[in-house]
Amino acid sequence: MFTTLFSATLFVALAVQGAFADFTIDTPSFVQCTDAQITWTQSVAPYNLLIVPADDVCGDALADLGDQTGLSTTYTVALASGTQVVLSLEDADGNEAWSGTVTVASSSDSSCLTASTPTTYSGTTLSLANTAAAASPTTSTFSPAGAANAGLDPTSGAMSIRPFSALPTIGFLAFVAFIL
Repeated sequence: MFTTLFSATLFVALAVQGAFADFTIDTPSFVQCTDAQITWTQSVAPYNLLIVPADDVCGDALADLGDQTGLSTTYTVALASGTQVVLSLEDADGNEAWSGTVTVASSSDSSCLTASTPTTYSGTTLSLANTAAAASPTTSTFSPAGAANAGLDPTSGAMSIRPFSALPTIGFLAFVAFIL
């Protein structure tokens, strides 16, 4: 029974992977303020190319390279060294391709960087000075709030693993195996 479920799941996973394996984007090397060649495989043009933070791929783009009609483009890496990014490519049919994580290498050239160039920050704690106090400013520490940050350890910023009940999942899998 479990063997049948496993085989069916593996077959579906391989079929889905095979269907989307044709549309890919390469993982380039980025060096601060130098040109980088970005290439991808053919699908349905135009292709919309974004560069997003590796730690927040659904967040705001660091660079929007716009619609591309060919299978490659050259990008002057206007990102500070140490910045980790992922390239997101979407074709005209809405299919997506993602690169691996790219860490911008350092360079002695910083001419492409501006005051608005994203910089790399680490940690999850924000310290603010209380400027409302007339005599002497004090510092307050704020921890992240909200469901998205609920699993973060406030001291290290690491993700915590919380035990959960797998009973509903196991019950569903047993039901599917029974049907097969």
